[in-house]
Amino acid sequence: MLTVPITALGISHHLVSSEELAALSAAEQQITTELLNREEIAGFVLLSTCNRFELYFDAPKFHSSLEAVLSTISGLLPASSADLVEQFEVHAGQMAVQHLLEVAAGLDAMVVGEAEILGQVRDALAAAEGHNTPSLRRLFHAALTTGKAVASQTSLGAAGRSVASVGLDLVQQRHFPLAGRKVLLVGTGSYARVVTATLMRLECTDLSVYSRSGRAERFAASHPVEPVSSDQLLAALGEADLVVTCSGRDHSDSPIITVDLLDSARGPESALLPILDLSLSGDVATAAAQLVSVDLIDLDEIGAHAPAEQSAAVLAARDLVTRGVDTYQHLESGRAATPAVTAMRSHVSQFIEREIEAAARRYDAETASAVARSLRRVSNALLHTPSLRAAELARAGDLDDYQHALHTLFGIDVDPHAEVEARS
Repeated sequence: MLTVPITALGISHHLVSSEELAALSAAEQQITTELLNREEIAGFVLLSTCNRFELYFDAPKFHSSLEAVLSTISGLLPASSADLVEQFEVHAGQMAVQHLLEVAAGLDAMVVGEAEILGQVRDALAAAEGHNTPSLRRLFHAALTTGKAVASQTSLGAAGRSVASVGLDLVQQRHFPLAGRKVLLVGTGSYARVVTATLMRLECTDLSVYSRSGRAERFAASHPVEPVSSDQLLAALGEADLVVTCSGRDHSDSPIITVDLLDSARGPESALLPILDLSLSGDVATAAAQLVSVDLIDLDEIGAHAPAEQSAAVLAARDLVTRGVDTYQHLESGRAATPAVTAMRSHVSQFIEREIEAAARRYDAETASAVARSLRRVSNALLHTPSLRAAELARAGDLDDYQHALHTLFGIDVDPHAEVEARS
């Protein structure tokens, strides 16, 4: 089994509610700041979505780094949520690779095959630009490659389904077709774009948007929606056929849509108002679910109604994940030979460069240039097979014999620290 210095830990919708995931997500910035100061880990990537809270970190020592990460996260959570850390699942080495590729393929999502996960994995890697490592970058790029393959080569990703589309389908099943309906969006985060696009596909074109952070005007400038100000929110709620909340990272203690606001906006003669709450932080007051004039549909309910995917598509996706893991393993195991190959090439290069310098003193510029090209071409040809052989031996676990031979035949000592540089 491939040994990689990467560990994944975290928790997902399989084990906890969206409210509990929100508690973890609310501490995301503090966790990132604290982990930057932990010497036990070389780098990390945090994947935090409405489905999961997972940390992937690169560390040479498993146990000490794991304890450091767990204690850091536990110490930053409120007392009411601290025990969530005890439920974290841990995947080490190759199992971490397998898990991330399954996540990127949409196999571990609330809605199997959901379309958003690739973008979320890509965004997580981009957000970690200042504190990831070459090993983590290679792993996440492998996950993105596998996820794209699943999306394009299997029916799992063909429908482009998402949490938003499943939630909106649920609204249509319970209430009415959305074509031509008046919809109020609450929030302008990245997920609001997904909701807007999904509503447009359903021929729902009477859209307005409200943002507590004041971004409605900017969002409306690039999307087919009308901005709603704070003064207009009450009227917009009263006129809406559907409200969809998706404010993203707004972790305010107070919900945007309160019971008092709904009572003021919806009179006794108002039609039943479906509210689709897609926000992790909970944009709608929990007590709103008890109002007879409201049908509140949250992430947990969407998860309970998410349809199971066809088994053939899931099997095809899992086959692609297995291939992705095998490819990653093949490439990473060969990288163990890089310090030995680097040392060998450096040793040979010293002789070649001395000969090139001698030729420059001995011959005219044109002749010396021709000699230099010849010497470099010959050295590259001679080193090609030994370099490939080193990678093969590394994959077979026999690299020590190769390094011993280099020392015995040429006096070459391999610097183990060169492996760190080789990860780039």
